[in-house]
Amino acid sequence: MNTDIAVPLRRLVACAALAAMVWGTPATQASPALASLHYLTEEYKPYNYADASGAPAGLAVELLQLVWQKTNTPQQPITIMPWARGYYLLTQKPNVVLFSTARTDTRDPLFKWVCPIGYSEYVLLAHKRRPLTLSAVEQINDYRISAVRADASEQLLLNRGMDESRIISANRLSQALKMLVSGRADLLATGKLAGYDAIKALQLDANDFTVAFVLDAEELCYAFSRQVDDGVIKQFQRALTQALASSEYQGLRLKYLPAP
Repeated sequence: MNTDIAVPLRRLVACAALAAMVWGTPATQASPALASLHYLTEEYKPYNYADASGAPAGLAVELLQLVWQKTNTPQQPITIMPWARGYYLLTQKPNVVLFSTARTDTRDPLFKWVCPIGYSEYVLLAHKRRPLTLSAVEQINDYRISAVRADASEQLLLNRGMDESRIISANRLSQALKMLVSGRADLLATGKLAGYDAIKALQLDANDFTVAFVLDAEELCYAFSRQVDDGVIKQFQRALTQALASSEYQGLRLKYLPAP
């Protein structure tokens, strides 16, 4: 497992096990409310993506399926779309669940949350074409930085004083990565795991990329429209807590977050 998430994930499992004892009995009551929600996600390996057949896959997808099992909720459709579109729907519709969503300070009051799916370290990646290392966050305005539109990495740049005109927005991470490789962007802002998965997916050499700067580390969660009833949030959280403490989750970690 990558060292940047190993400690938080060990803490996650320990807390989940303790919480499961506190919660007590399994969440077996059927939940029509969970079946009335619209589940949206994006391409963001290893947490959520479309597999070779086009079906939703990833750690967050299978974790969600465990939540459905524990609440006797039938399998629900999961729609994969560009992040900016999903984020817009989350802000506008009353019954949306969007994942995997970084719980930043800016987003926290906007939605209801069930956590954690995991943790993501957000970084600036440089390419060997122009190797860069930043020593202070104030230097970000010296460069053109590509990022996925409305993604946490873009919001982190803006929160840290980045001039919006210096950000080159993309609909998908693969597009933002291509901007870096082509020289259109000097740096790429991304989750570290997702960034290197995108590099692998495009059959690029990971050794051609380096971390120029670490922006932050954020908790990844299921974000709900604010109109979703608090009782539904509590039921989902209870089922997620139990799922995180299960042997099935241990298998998911080995499957999607293998040790290097």
